[in-house]
Amino acid sequence: MKIQIDSLKKLRQLTDRFANCLKGNEIILLQGNLAAGKTTFTRYLVSSIDPSVEDEVNSPTFSIMNEYETSKFPVYHIDLYRVKDFDFTDVLGNGVVIVEWADEELKNELSQYTDLPVIFIKISVENNETRLFDIDFINADYLKECISTFYS
Repeated sequence: MKIQIDSLKKLRQLTDRFANCLKGNEIILLQGNLAAGKTTFTRYLVSSIDPSVEDEVNSPTFSIMNEYETSKFPVYHIDLYRVKDFDFTDVLGNGVVIVEWADEELKNELSQYTDLPVIFIKISVENNETRLFDIDFINADYLKECISTFYS
């Protein structure tokens, strides 16, 4: 599924839709260059889940992982920019896991390792304002269906 986002308002609409569809056990993998919008997507998604934690969301580049306790379920925000190996076993299935700097190899590995829903989002910068979100849903037909009703 490909979704073109050309404003922060439209990004907020996308993350609101995502938040309404999440069950709380998904793995969301984000791929994109520097300044593509990975952390902004995460901040908006977490605040769509629970607005009271929006100010807590920041890039975990140096801490590697930030945990946000939302009113619905925990969110684990992981940044693999400086890390090549990360042990996901303690967080998978215990909340929503959002991974920045994910790649196809990680997507394939997690898809084979678990039956949990994996959502791979490749964010491409088309110009200063426009981003293309290319979304791949694995074990997440319910989420694809839920989002497709809004973006068809």
